[in-house]
Amino acid sequence: MSYTDIPNFLLITIIGMLLLSLVFGLFMNKFILAPVFTFIVLAICAFILPNFFDIKYPALLGYAVFLTVISLILSAIFWYVTKDSRDRKRRERRAAEERQAFEDKQNRARYNDTDVR
Repeated sequence: MSYTDIPNFLLITIIGMLLLSLVFGLFMNKFILAPVFTFIVLAICAFILPNFFDIKYPALLGYAVFLTVISLILSAIFWYVTKDSRDRKRRERRAAEERQAFEDKQNRARYNDTDVR
C-alpha cells in the first residue's frame, strides 16, 4: 500500500496544516504553535495508521516532518507580514496608556486643588 491508497489522509492533513497555520499565525499571533501541533498530531497518526493500513511508520513520520517544515515556513511568513501592524498597535496602546496616565495625574491635581480650598 502506498500514499495513493490513502489520498483523503493527505488532503485532510494539508488542509488542516494550512488552517492551523492561519488560525494560530494570523488570528492568535502564536506563530510557533502551528508547527508544533502539526508535528505532534501527525507523529501520533504515524504510529496509529500502520495498525489499519499496510504502510510503514517512517514514511508517515517523514511526511509529518515535511508538513511541519511547511507550517514553520508559513508561520515565518505570517510573522513577517504582520510585524508592522503589531508594532503599530503596540505604539498606539503605549500612547493611550501614557495619555490616560497624564489625564489621571491632571485630574488628581485638579481634585486636590479644589479639595484644599
